[in-house]
Amino acid sequence: MTDTFYITTPIYYVNSHPHIGHAYTTIVTDVLTRFRKLFGDDTYFLTGTDEHGQKIVESAAKAGVEPQAFVDEISREFREMWPHLHIDFDQFIRTTDPEHKACVQQILQKIFDQGEIYKKEYEGLYCVGCERFLDEVELEDGNCPDHKTPPEFYQEQNYFFKMSAYQDWLLEELKQNENWIYPGRYRNELIQFLKAPLQDLCISRPKSRLAWGIDLPFEKTMSPMSGLMRCLIMRAP
Repeated sequence: MTDTFYITTPIYYVNSHPHIGHAYTTIVTDVLTRFRKLFGDDTYFLTGTDEHGQKIVESAAKAGVEPQAFVDEISREFREMWPHLHIDFDQFIRTTDPEHKACVQQILQKIFDQGEIYKKEYEGLYCVGCERFLDEVELEDGNCPDHKTPPEFYQEQNYFFKMSAYQDWLLEELKQNENWIYPGRYRNELIQFLKAPLQDLCISRPKSRLAWGIDLPFEKTMSPMSGLMRCLIMRAP
């Protein structure tokens, strides 16, 4: 019996040029895809580039070009690199593609209509490098542990997904499906994480702070963090 096997690399952030780390991840994905094909599985291999965010705006400004021109060039470098390494993907997704934008807006509108998204005043410490808010307990000597820079303080209105409502469901699914996450130690870490109160997920940022992004379908002054949905968006074979 033929199985369906869907595999994706990260969608690579295009604030800089491709490097050996990108190649390593994509080669591993290609090898695994070819392995499953040997067993006759119906495989689908997705890769691509994440082209929105503050780091893109800053990198484009340093290069002296507009963000769209900047991401077009770096994304082209990624796409042209894979054939040189004999990597055979099924789809290369760009978060600036009209198809991606339309799908993101459709998904968010549906979730919003179901009452799973709400707006609230939020204040916190934001790391531009991570492109997310950090808790104070995550900081090391007042700095982001990954980028070694102090986060910026923001107080603003944002939209949140009610992720806390799904905590019990997520925990139960992970316990019942031991093969979902490998190696097992990462599954155990996630289970331990989900035993603490789960916070709702911030899914937007004001366009007054960052204009380079997709419009939220239900409020044009906001842009969503669209990269979170890229694994759900692929063309029909």
